[in-house]
Amino acid sequence: MGSRTRSKNKKEERVPVDDSKLNMGNTYSSPPQYYYDINFDCQDCGVHQVWTAQQQKWWYEEAGGYFFSGAIRCRECRKEEQARKKKARINADHEKDT
Repeated sequence: MGSRTRSKNKKEERVPVDDSKLNMGNTYSSPPQYYYDINFDCQDCGVHQVWTAQQQKWWYEEAGGYFFSGAIRCRECRKEEQARKKKARINADHEKDT
């Protein structure tokens, strides 16, 4: 698994968190006050990526993503993984081919 690091330029890249919209699951942890850009390497192809603070805000607050999840694949590898999973569901008769 690739390394993940927060951006060093915290003041310019921070985006406020609306904790009323977060899916924190069953935890005693407190949410952060801000999102920061996170640097990571794609788990599949190794390409360096940045998961921006704005992308995190959308994922956690609008899409309802579990707060302790994070980006591990670049956009291209994510599309390939989604296609692979869809094909597996179709082959197992859990989904129809559309």
